Amino acid sequence: MVNATNLLPYEPSTDPKPLRVSSAEETEYGSVNINVGGGITTPAWCNKITVRVPVGAGAEHLTTEGADIKTGASTGWTPSAPTVSGGFAVITFTPERAVQFTGQIVTLTLSNIAVNRTAGQVSIAIVESSSRTNGSFTNKDAAVEVDKFPAGFVFRNFAPEKIMVENGEVAVLRWEGSDAKYTMHWGDTPAGVPLDKERVWPTPRGLTTVTGFMLRAEVTAGGVTLTHTLTTAVTVRIPDLVVRNLTVQGPATFADSVSLSNTAKDLTVAGSVRGAGSNPLRVSQNAGLKVDAVLNVTGASTFNGDVTAKGFVAAVGAGKFVRIADLRGPYGEPLKINSHVNVLPGNSVTITDNLTANGNIKAGGNRVLRAGDTLRFVSHRNRYLQEGPDYGGEKEVAQTSRTLYSNAAWRTQHLSSASSFGKEPEEMQEPEDLAQDERTITPDPEL
Repeated sequence: MVNATNLLPYEPSTDPKPLRVSSAEETEYGSVNINVGGGITTPAWCNKITVRVPVGAGAEHLTTEGADIKTGASTGWTPSAPTVSGGFAVITFTPERAVQFTGQIVTLTLSNIAVNRTAGQVSIAIVESSSRTNGSFTNKDAAVEVDKFPAGFVFRNFAPEKIMVENGEVAVLRWEGSDAKYTMHWGDTPAGVPLDKERVWPTPRGLTTVTGFMLRAEVTAGGVTLTHTLTTAVTVRIPDLVVRNLTVQGPATFADSVSLSNTAKDLTVAGSVRGAGSNPLRVSQNAGLKVDAVLNVTGASTFNGDVTAKGFVAAVGAGKFVRIADLRGPYGEPLKINSHVNVLPGNSVTITDNLTANGNIKAGGNRVLRAGDTLRFVSHRNRYLQEGPDYGGEKEVAQTSRTLYSNAAWRTQHLSSASSFGKEPEEMQEPEDLAQDERTITPDPEL
């Protein structure tokens, strides 16, 4: 609505909306308001604005009675009476002193306009005396356009049948209008939907959120297309909500599922994540729950499915323990215990299959005898117990009638064997000719 030389932005509006031309039977009167300075991005100074209204009977003219135009302006600005000259009604608006526009709006009013009888589009010329600084003011050109619709043209009362609909309910909109090309713009259809001659329109699908509607009417007159729009909105009870950023200062309750549709996004919670009421918090996901950092659990935990830990799992602190009904190694691998194991009094250990030990097995602090182990009995006189005659006098023959030997007189040596992993020091070994004194433990097949 402005050209490239002006420093100030201009926005026109009319009353009535739209402005209609007069007929032979009736003169139509209207007003044009010009808002100055709204949305300015770079501050500018101004000490005068001149408005030039085309006077004549043609489509490009606004009125044939330029001298009858009444004028008004915002506080601090003084309009002149219109002067008709060279086909224009000229009005000058002057402030008390030069004004710096930084976003405030000044309204220039032209009223009591007897609109002529020819529909079309009128260009109202504007000349502003402006500067980037408070000095060296020069004239700069601008313009605004005003449409004059045909006599008797009607476009009004655009509204929904129900100001609020249920979520998913179709909205129905109605309006009054003369013959024109109508286009409905709404929601996610910014290109617009052309409509037929009916003045009622149901939305093609139910609404799920508050929706704005803009109805555009177009007629061709004076060689140009004249456009006028009306807007309305329909609210939705319990709407869907799509926002970019959301900050909630109070409690928030979700009656249905909550999800992050973008897997690259995080859910950050400064406080606790809890289940509803007395119910536990549940994580239901076939892929499981992945924790990339430390997981601290201060209460009792129950796992009804598999638990896989690729790092350490520890229960530390006095009185801490881990209860496991069935402890196994990874699939296809044995369970490894790389630590001492203490079985507290009153607790039994049952092994239902073979037990293989790569070291000695002790019970009550003493080594356990296994099949294949060898014992040697030595007296305090370093005589060795054997069966059969002793011809050298270095060994003692076990008497078959004697069944007990005193610990005070005899001690045992646990020697290495094919099935025993413990060895006595080499200096404790006797010559090979004493091998007959050794006794090998053989399991009883009846046991």
